[in-house]
Amino acid sequence: MQVLIAYDSVSSAKLTAKVAEAIAQTLREEGLEVISAPVGDARQLHVEEFDCLLIGSPTMAWAPTKPTKEFLDGLKGRNFAGKFAASFDTQIRSIISGNANRALESKLKGLGYTIAHPHLQVYVRSENKVYGMVEGEMEKVTAWARALAKDLIKASVP
Repeated sequence: MQVLIAYDSVSSAKLTAKVAEAIAQTLREEGLEVISAPVGDARQLHVEEFDCLLIGSPTMAWAPTKPTKEFLDGLKGRNFAGKFAASFDTQIRSIISGNANRALESKLKGLGYTIAHPHLQVYVRSENKVYGMVEGEMEKVTAWARALAKDLIKASVP
């Protein structure tokens, strides 16, 4: 199974990129073929050739980033029937931070994807505008990616 991980990462710490790479590494360890790219680079790929699209974004103003939304909007009109998808976001744990995953999953479903696994929400922290990962979150990322791999492998067996 071929998986494309497309993500946006906006902070200088590149936390969403680190999450994407941890997911990619885990999926590879589970035997999946993975290409991971920022959304700007992923626009150059033939997304419909991948069996699964994972889309990741920081939550910004209660939504995915503009480049992430533009990437998904650029996929309209293509055939993704029978393809799988899942989403992940990074956000500060706060009642007012919102959640990019809801919008991401809605856009993926609208494109015709089947959601392969429940979304991943990764919490980050900001101290004096310096961003870092909340303790234990990368372990959560790895566990999520392993469970996703199992679901994808099971779904691909006729």
